[in-house]
Amino acid sequence: MNVFYGIENVPADYEGACVTLGVFDGLHLAHRRIIQQVVETASDQQSRSMLITFEPHPRQVLNRSSVNNLPILTTASEKTELLRSTGLDDVLFLKTDTVFLATGQDEFIADILVKKLKICSVVVGYDYHFGRDRQGNPQTLETAGEKWNFKVAIVPPFTLNGVPVRSSIIRQLLKEGQVEKANELLGWQYGFTGKAIKGSGRGRKLGFPTANLNVTAEKLIPADGIYFVRAGLQERTFYGLLNIGIRKTFNESERVIELYIIGIPDVNLYGQEIRVTMLERLRDEMKFDSAAELTVQMHADLTLCLEKIKIIENE
Repeated sequence: MNVFYGIENVPADYEGACVTLGVFDGLHLAHRRIIQQVVETASDQQSRSMLITFEPHPRQVLNRSSVNNLPILTTASEKTELLRSTGLDDVLFLKTDTVFLATGQDEFIADILVKKLKICSVVVGYDYHFGRDRQGNPQTLETAGEKWNFKVAIVPPFTLNGVPVRSSIIRQLLKEGQVEKANELLGWQYGFTGKAIKGSGRGRKLGFPTANLNVTAEKLIPADGIYFVRAGLQERTFYGLLNIGIRKTFNESERVIELYIIGIPDVNLYGQEIRVTMLERLRDEMKFDSAAELTVQMHADLTLCLEKIKIIENE
């Protein structure tokens, strides 16, 4: 799969692609339906298949103050890795800025899709909008297709067990801590990457040395609580307990992400990049009367995780 960052980096002789367009935040099951149709259509018409996406999220550019209100599900690098298994030939990241977002839909179609990429077909979701003030839509593409001689396919809504599969719904589930339900709609297990930084050292004193993780501010972090997770570190995979919260027992106010990795040697993890995959929410973050009571609960959490690991390994 080729990855192009910017339209200027697409080869001058690029032509004949079946493309889809969108932010594709989360690359959830509905997105994958669209991508599957792109790959199949490209195969039928003996063309290349391309996904065109936008970085950063357009809403973060239009309203800078909304960044914290619209945390993203997938960074550009996460999208790229997830897309490698879809069968797409090419991915194009278009840089989103105020100039680009002021481009009219007709200009975008003519200059990017037709003249530069020489597309032969387009596949989009039923609710796709593009161009200045989001005035372009699937019907705009159909009209342009008649003018420029390319085909347009519109993919209908997709639901799973009666639940619409949408990025907004997945974000809400994660904000509520419902990681298992979010994972079902995603079709993959949600996660994030963080760098281990120096913390207070309380975990070590309690017998549970933790790595405090620094995660990019734009990434959505699930609701506060205790989670059973998988941890990827230096090409090795472990299981662990993840605490997201404010350390209520110690009357703190700063939100932290603390990871206890099960079965790893007690080594210095500072500066290490750790990939956390969310498997299950165990409980709320709780305030205990003492550090001793907290330690008892942490041992209970660990016992529960060990039971879950045993089930996974015996499957």
